[in-house]
Amino acid sequence: MKKLPLCVFSQPTDLREGLFGNVFYHTFHILPYLYERGIFPAWEIRSSQYGAPPDFITIPGALEIAYTPPQAPFRRISLSELRRRHAKILGNDWAQLSLIWHAYFKVPGRIQQSADQLFPPGRVLGLHYRGNDKLTSLDDSNPISQEDFLTLVREFLATASPYDVIFAATDEFSFVNKLRAAVTLPVINLGGVGFHKALNQTTPRKEKTDRAVLDCVLLSRCRCVLETSSALPSFTKILNPSIEIYRTAASKLFEANMPYFPGAYIPILSVSSPESRAILDATLASDWTLDPAAKRFKKKFVYSTYRPLHHTLFTIAEKLGASDMITVHH
Repeated sequence: MKKLPLCVFSQPTDLREGLFGNVFYHTFHILPYLYERGIFPAWEIRSSQYGAPPDFITIPGALEIAYTPPQAPFRRISLSELRRRHAKILGNDWAQLSLIWHAYFKVPGRIQQSADQLFPPGRVLGLHYRGNDKLTSLDDSNPISQEDFLTLVREFLATASPYDVIFAATDEFSFVNKLRAAVTLPVINLGGVGFHKALNQTTPRKEKTDRAVLDCVLLSRCRCVLETSSALPSFTKILNPSIEIYRTAASKLFEANMPYFPGAYIPILSVSSPESRAILDATLASDWTLDPAAKRFKKKFVYSTYRPLHHTLFTIAEKLGASDMITVHH
């Protein structure tokens, strides 16, 4: 009997964090497994922050499906369960990872059209400053103040090839005004946007979601990008694997002692002045690249198995038609 097509779904409460660092990141975990097997499912990825009620569907919506998805009736499996069985550690082979990502998803046409209209001519430097909770949390990175980031930006502009304009994306709009006072180049920004974890949201979810994707697309079109610590600008390497991009803050080892994709694999900005070196000495403390235990992640790779025992067990069980009967204790 022919199996029904697959539908991967999530509940809104399964994905409560950022669009790129949670929704896209968790979804990406299972793409290598699906890609290896030529599985192209239907998607019903819901998130509490980025999907509009009543269904909270985020994918498709924030992203378009890159193929014609199958139609119901489905075999339904949750994203969390598929990650438990077959999640991959994602690596730093940007070209191959981009190929896998684009086999499943593409930027919606409405976002591409907006980017075409808004992207300025000339040599564009992209900046992404992530503030808010990143200024207090030490779990995954270290805080970097607006003033310190601007110091690094000024040195970069003084030593790099000339640029014509800056495109700045940020969750702290006050950064834009300080940037305009700190540089002589014209600065383009799309305006203030509400912090995505704020309890009282004033921006409609669809508008907030589209804005995040648009910022990433615009950054991916820049000649070079400087970022603090954020998944949003780091995903430009998936949209444009050849983009030049540098980070200015630590990416600490994540769950299971692995680097946090994609930000961990963004190269660190090179500086020369004592002031800038002192800033990076502080912001890069405990970076994963300083940990000898993470040496294996420095080589170029596309992905590796996250939980080999889980993966092997479920692969065998799936072939026997018994995967739903297996419980793995953590």
